[in-house]
Parts: sequence; C-alpha cells; structure tokens
Amino acid sequence: MRDAKTGLIISQKRHLNKYTVRVEPFRPVIETDFFINMIRVCEEARDAEIERIEAGLDDDAETVKGAPQPGDEWLRLQRLPNDEYLMRTVLPVLYQAMKVVELERPNAPLECLAAYILKHKDMIKLPEKPPVVEGVVS
Repeated sequence: MRDAKTGLIISQKRHLNKYTVRVEPFRPVIETDFFINMIRVCEEARDAEIERIEAGLDDDAETVKGAPQPGDEWLRLQRLPNDEYLMRTVLPVLYQAMKVVELERPNAPLECLAAYILKHKDMIKLPEKPPVVEGVVS
C-alpha cells in the first residue's frame, strides 16, 4: 500500500482499518452488515487521521510517549468492545473447536468442544493482569 500523495509505502500499522481490513472468516457469516460496518470504521479512522494532519499533530504521538507500561496491554484488552474482546480472546480457539466437532460429530459435542478448548487454550496469548497495589485506585 502506498500513500496517494507522496507515493511512499504505508506500514501495516498505519493502514489497517483505514485503507484495509483484516477479515476473520466467520465474521461476515455472523454479522450480516460486517463489510458495511468496516467501511464505516475505516472512514471514521481516515477522517480522524485527516483532522490530526490538518491540526499539525504527530500521527505517532502514542509511540513518542514511551514504551508501554506493564498492564497497559491488559487494560487495552479490557476496554475493547464486546465483539472485539471475544474475537481476540475466545473465538480463534472456539472456531477451530467447532470445526472439529462438525467434522467428527461426537456423541457428546459439548464435552468435545470443552475438551478441545481446554487442550488448546495456549493458542491465545493474553497479556498479564497488572498487580493490584493497595491504596491505589485505577
């Protein structure tokens, strides 16, 4: 992907959900308006980027502030909308488990599903929850 004005290559971090969208195979099936909603998300992100550029703000302001602090990733994950939280924490393993159940058609599908999820729970790497410090309210 290249910037239309300068012709320079745009990094994936900068173009994802502005110019391109990552599509999980099951999302368009589950959400009938998936692509329409993603177009809306991209347009809003692009509009926000244009406003930042016109205001003279640095696009990488967050990276300038410094490295992420322990617990930042966990907090970011907790603040995600429900569907995005599930996409990152549950659905990758659940989707694979459901494919196995569909192919094998076991006598006890829920137990098979649960066993698969527990066996493969390490497929999802979640950030650690920050330690609770007494007397400090976040």
